[in-house]
Amino acid sequence: MSDKLPVLFCVGTNHESAGLDFRETLYLERDEIDASLPKVMEVHGIREVMVLSTCNRLEVYGVLDRSEVDSKHLIDLFVDLQRFSPNPKKELEIEIKNHCYQFLNMDAAQHAFSVASGLDSLVLGETQITGQFKDATNAAQAKGTLGPILKRLTQESFSSSKKVRSKTDISKRPVSISHAAIDLANRVYGHIKDYHVLIIGAGEMAEVAAKYAIKYKPKSLSVVNRTLKNAERLVNELGFGNAYGWEDLHEILPTCDIVISSTAAHDFILTKEHVERSQQIRDGRSTFMVDIALPRDLDPKCSDLDDVYLFDIDDLKQVVGENFEERRKAAEKGKTIIQENAENFLVWMGSQKLKPALAGFRNYMDTLFEQEKNKSLSKGPLQSLSDEQRQSIDMLLKSIANKMSGDASRNVRHPPEGVYAEDLAESLLTLFPLSKDKDKS
Repeated sequence: MSDKLPVLFCVGTNHESAGLDFRETLYLERDEIDASLPKVMEVHGIREVMVLSTCNRLEVYGVLDRSEVDSKHLIDLFVDLQRFSPNPKKELEIEIKNHCYQFLNMDAAQHAFSVASGLDSLVLGETQITGQFKDATNAAQAKGTLGPILKRLTQESFSSSKKVRSKTDISKRPVSISHAAIDLANRVYGHIKDYHVLIIGAGEMAEVAAKYAIKYKPKSLSVVNRTLKNAERLVNELGFGNAYGWEDLHEILPTCDIVISSTAAHDFILTKEHVERSQQIRDGRSTFMVDIALPRDLDPKCSDLDDVYLFDIDDLKQVVGENFEERRKAAEKGKTIIQENAENFLVWMGSQKLKPALAGFRNYMDTLFEQEKNKSLSKGPLQSLSDEQRQSIDMLLKSIANKMSGDASRNVRHPPEGVYAEDLAESLLTLFPLSKDKDKS
């Protein structure tokens, strides 16, 4: 029993452990993850698995047998997620080892709860990560890789997020990378009400940026998206701005002072040459650009151009310090909630390991009492008992079984100091013949 107890793990990289260039190299689309996971699960003996891939992190959450878990195994697992993808990235093992983190059991649960609550985000307390965590959960559920332990972990993650946001002031002022991008633009220009804003993309992050931008009442707002319908939908929801298709991007670009880009493109959508041509038309007027996509949308070489100010996700760390102290205090309170929830999760996880032995012990008693009752009632003076008397004996035996199994369960789950619950459960398997064959002996 003890050599096959499940262990929860998390291995990954984020904005704290690795720079944007490396995170961009590791980034995986959902279809790449789905293609890679079956082989990773087979090679590494993973029972359950879920992968979270965002602009700031790539993390694998899973369940392994204890005998298989060590640091090298988790690093190999993380490397193989890349190696088995449709676009394999070779020779990453050393870099991954230098930039990834690993957590087991209690630490893994605490990390998951912190991530889902926004307490491990670049922008402390940001809300978008909860939705991204939910998307990763749904993807794992759809692929059948979300087993009972990860299912409970994700449920507790969302519960933790809700508690942190309702019981602390972490959400007093909603923030995200998209909010930070607009705040940075507002800081650079003094106020964006006199400037023209371009949002490239119409996904969740672009939508948040657009909604936040119009609170500052820019002169105009343009939304360019590969699918025009989605750009039109966003503009209609905003009740402000104009929607354009992809083919209009290079015509609209020179008319805008502030550009926020967040698409799912695999290559740069604006190169240095594109922006250089736009700047020639702008005739010396500066352009402020923020790339909040991963992989990046905007060629970093654009920053070499005169009057072009390009910022990426990692640059936004300079912005998120605003109101940081207030949010940090709220986060400290949130960490207490996270720790309590993680401890409760580990108690639950431990109880799952004990269930088979406890259920077997109860089954043993029920079977034994039933057999002995039938033997006793079939011979001697007990044969003449009335139905009511037989029913009383049956109830007495069931009451004794309930008491004995209840005491055993309670003592196994809450053992004395220095005694392990798993050892007590193992003792039940040793002391009592729990199998059906032995029951008959």
